[in-house]
Order: sequence, then structure tokens, then C-alpha cells
Amino acid sequence: MTAELTEGLPEADTPAEVLGTLHFVLNALGRELGDRYDAHLKATIGPNWLRALANIRNQRNINLHDPYFVLSEPLKFSNSPTRACLPSGGAFYNELEVALDVRNAWSHHEVSPLNLATLKDSITRIHSFATAAEMKLGRLCSDVKKRINAIGNGTYPPAGTAPREIASVKIDSLLAELAAARVNEDALRADVSAAQALLDEAARAGAAQAERVSQISAIQARLDEALAEKQKLEFVIEALATAETAEPVEMTEPHGGEWVSATPGHQWPSDIPSRRVTMMTLQPDLFDDATRQRVAAEFGPEATSTIAGWKATVAANATIFLTATGQAVTFISGTPIYLGTLGDVSGRGASGDMVSGFFIPHTYTLRMNGTIEDRSSGETLDRVVLGAAATADRLLDLIPTGGRLRVTTTGGVAKYVDAGWTVIASVKRDEWFPGHL
Repeated sequence: MTAELTEGLPEADTPAEVLGTLHFVLNALGRELGDRYDAHLKATIGPNWLRALANIRNQRNINLHDPYFVLSEPLKFSNSPTRACLPSGGAFYNELEVALDVRNAWSHHEVSPLNLATLKDSITRIHSFATAAEMKLGRLCSDVKKRINAIGNGTYPPAGTAPREIASVKIDSLLAELAAARVNEDALRADVSAAQALLDEAARAGAAQAERVSQISAIQARLDEALAEKQKLEFVIEALATAETAEPVEMTEPHGGEWVSATPGHQWPSDIPSRRVTMMTLQPDLFDDATRQRVAAEFGPEATSTIAGWKATVAANATIFLTATGQAVTFISGTPIYLGTLGDVSGRGASGDMVSGFFIPHTYTLRMNGTIEDRSSGETLDRVVLGAAATADRLLDLIPTGGRLRVTTTGGVAKYVDAGWTVIASVKRDEWFPGHL
């Protein structure tokens, strides 16, 4: 195991150290709040409170120590029993919402740059929440900030200590470590099962059980530690891989005029463009009633192909609103939706194949543990669809390091590769989040 990933506090200003530390803090947050909820609600509701809550939330299961669960459950539901375990008042719930925002941003690999300055800002926000919630986590956050300051001013490592060499962390080497961690996890799980079988046999024979109970506890402790380390490796690999192929935040202005930053398939974030055109019935083109001319030729040879891609989801004769730069907007169920840009090739895959349809408003994160999460709601596919594991396994075969996904209205699953969104697989409506396709 590389030293970068084994410490709770950062050792240097490197992406792997930053990611490992953040994961450590979020893991500590999830465990402390989860244990607090469990202790209080077992006493007030009963030992099966979590299963009952999962039924109420229409979920197959809930991970008690998941940072997303412990933060979102009391925030989203005013009647949540977990609220009895927390302070009250609007000021506290503002802190809670900020902490959840931090979790979501890092969990979905939306934070950059991956350096200690960025980490310190997020730790400060979590520290503020931990203080408001009267959590022991506050001490860890304080220690992390002190370490960041020490690294920044050159007092860490201490004077007279030989500085530890910080090697560049490569994704391939981390993947090899992850494979070994998974083997170790499987072996420990087998040991726990074997010890439990011996305990059951001793119980049936009336023999002393204390030694077996102690053995199981020791193995379980090692399993918990191995699982936490494996999860940290997965988090770091996903984030580093995503950073290497990140979609550009800003787009260049192709035709002059003001460019509006928007995502195809999402709600248009600006004023509706004044130019009105119509989707032609037979031709892959738009018609401008004011000029009595076709539109595609104004924006170059790519425009007709772009419009052809829209025809699968935009009705013939539908009204489309165009900006001077060629950005197209249409109303769907009363909402202005950005279709894309005439002549823009960012919607093409690396092979040059057009993405069929346009992207739906949702975006997703594929995790290396086989979870697919809706980035806006936090919902995971395995909670709402039977057979979700098979879908995740199919996608992980194509993207072993996981990362950000988008889906088109025709069910194409796309990943950002080589400066464009490439459709790598397809899903059927009943395989995906209900209501998304």
C-alpha cells in the first residue's frame, strides 16, 4: 500500500494525499453520525429502526454509515427520526446543507484543483458543521487544517527529519493495489464465515464460545479496516481518472455573439433567444419564416448532421429558438431545454458517430464498487431497480475506473473521452432510474 493512502492527515500537496484525506474525514463523519443515530434510535424506536426507515423510504437497504445518508436523511425529511439526534434550528440545518454540498462535490469528482488549498476550504466547512453538531469529528478537522498549514509553511515534516519521498501516484499502480485489497477482503470474509460456522457448531455442542466470539471480533475488525482502505483506493482512482479526462467547463465561442454556458438536455439558463425557426418535416434542417430561408448553411457543414440528431426527439414543425452563436432551445413540457449548437462537434463520440438524441437533464456517477448514483438526488440504481448490479458490471467492464456518465433520450450511456461524449453502451427504460428515460 502506498504511504499516500494510509494516513488520516495529509503528508504532501499531491492529488492522492488530498483525496485520501478527504475520504478519511467523510468516512469518520459517516461513522460518528451513524453510530449516534443507531444508539439513540435503538433505544427510542427499537433495534429494527433502520429496516423500518428503509421501508418507509422505499429502499431495499440503507448503509447506516454512508456520509450521504447521515447528512441527507435529516435534511430532506422534516419528519425523520434522525432529527431527534441533532440540534434544531435553521442555522444548524444551513450548516448541514453545506456539509452535504461538500460531500456531493467531492464524491462526484467536481472539485478542482486537487490541492491542499482546495482541501482546506472543504475541511473548514465540514469543521463548522461538526462544531454545530457537537461531534468529535471537529478535532480531526482541526488536526487536518493544522497539518495543511504546517506543510504550507515548511514546518512539516519536522526539522531534522528526512523528508519522505512522495512518488507520483499512477492509476495503473493503484489498480494493482486495489486488486490485492479485494483479494484480502475476500479472504477475511471467508475467515469470518469459517469462524462463525465453528461458533455455531460449538453452540450446538454446548461448548465454550468465548474464544470463538473473540476470534470473530478480531477478524471482523481487520475486515472493517481492509474494507475502509479498499473504499479509499476506489475513491482516489475514480477521482484521478476523472481528472485526467474531465469535460472542459468553458466552451469557446464559435460564431461571435454572447455564448451561454449550458448543457444539452438541461434547462436553458438564460433568456429565450429571439430568433424563431421551425424543425422541417423531411429535411435535416430548420426553416426561418422571417427570411424564408433554410438555416443550416449559416453554420457550416456540420449543422445538418446536428439537426438530424435532434429529429429523433424533437417533433416536426416544432418551434426552435436560436442564438447568434447557433445555440438551439426548444420547449418540452413547458420547460425551455437546450438542444445543442449547430455545427458544434462536442456532441460527437471519439469515433465521429453522433450521439443519438440529446442528453437528459440527469447526470450520474459510476462507482468502482458497482454503484450508479444520480448526482442530483443521491439515489442509487440498486435501490430502485432489480438487476442493477448486472447493468453496473456491464459498464465497469467498459470503464474499469468508473466516473461521470450521461444518458441520451434514446438510452445511450456516454462517457467523456477525447474531447467529446462517446456512447459506450445502451440501457433500456426498465434497466434505468424510473422516470429518467
